[in-house]
This record gives sequence, structure tokens and C-alpha cells, in this order.
Amino acid sequence: MKKICDIILILLIIGAIIFGVIIGSEYIRREKNEDKLSAVVAQIESINTDVNETSKENKQELIKVDGYDVEGIIEIPKINIKYPIVSTTSDEAMKVAITKFWGTNINDIGNYTMAGHNYKNGTMFGKTKYLEVGDKIKMTDLHLNTVEYEIFKIYTIDPDDVTCVESVEPNTREITLITCTNGHKNRLITKAREIIKNN
Repeated sequence: MKKICDIILILLIIGAIIFGVIIGSEYIRREKNEDKLSAVVAQIESINTDVNETSKENKQELIKVDGYDVEGIIEIPKINIKYPIVSTTSDEAMKVAITKFWGTNINDIGNYTMAGHNYKNGTMFGKTKYLEVGDKIKMTDLHLNTVEYEIFKIYTIDPDDVTCVESVEPNTREITLITCTNGHKNRLITKAREIIKNN
């Protein structure tokens, strides 16, 4: 009996070590990815707005993350995130960055929708659960034009429900953030609308 207990204990220890290695490797991978994304944001912000349009376009074509084209930056000051947005949504792309799920271009009229993982360490859209109506989100395109948005609605939907990509009001600039919640059973939706500043 003691021999069986010893074997079980050894197997449990080996399992714990393997689990620890896997968790540690994933943590290191995410940390390296965060550093890479910060460098891409810095690259975008370093675009010289004084250069001519042709030079800017040529420089923008070089901005990629792991082969994915970057469209701009999302910044949410309240939860201290600032990420590049890549132009396509797929399982692989979402491991790399915040992804464009729906819409035309950043800050165009309509609803620009983004998807991001809800990582437990708070990276990507892992802290969007702390956002509230009235909080601000900034969107910057590759010409360094920034539009500020204010959150007006937060709710959850079923994974198959894609009605969140529709604009709430026509002829407005809106953005929508999508991430998993409730153990991947639902999607947390955060909607924001452009803040119109009076001159």
C-alpha cells in the first residue's frame, strides 16, 4: 500500500512540475509579447507628421506585428492599456494583439469593432471588466489622428450573437470592444461613442 502511495505522490509531484513549467512558459511568452507590442506602439507614435504623405504611407506599410498589418492604437487610460490593433481577427492573431473584428477604418463613421483575449494577468482586454459607463477610450490611426470616445453601454451576450457590430446611432463614430467572460460562456461588450467637442 505504501508503495502505491509513493508512486501516486511521485506522479503528483511530476504533474505539478510539468504544470508549473507550462504556466511559467506562458507567462514568459506573454511578457515578451507585451514588450513587442509596446515597441510597435512607440514605432507608430514616432511617425513624423511633418514628412510628406508619400513618405508617411511608405513608413506605415512597414508596421506589422508577427506578420499582421497594424491599423492603429487603442488606449484606455483607466485600466492603463495601450495596444496596437491588427487588421484581422483569428485565433492566432488574437494571441498576438487586439484585433479588428468589424468595420472599415479606425475613426471612420460607423462601428469599429475590436476583439481581445481576457487574460487573467490583465493584459489585452483582461481588465475591461473594470470599465464603467462614462470612461474614456482613445483611438489613434496611422496618421496619428486621435479621436476620444466615451463608454455608453456595457453588457454581455451569447458567443453566437453578433448584433453588437451594428451602430447604435447612424452617422456617428462608435467603437465596440469584445472579450470573453464567464469562463468563455459569454462575451462582454463595451460600446463607446465619439465625444463631440464644442469649439
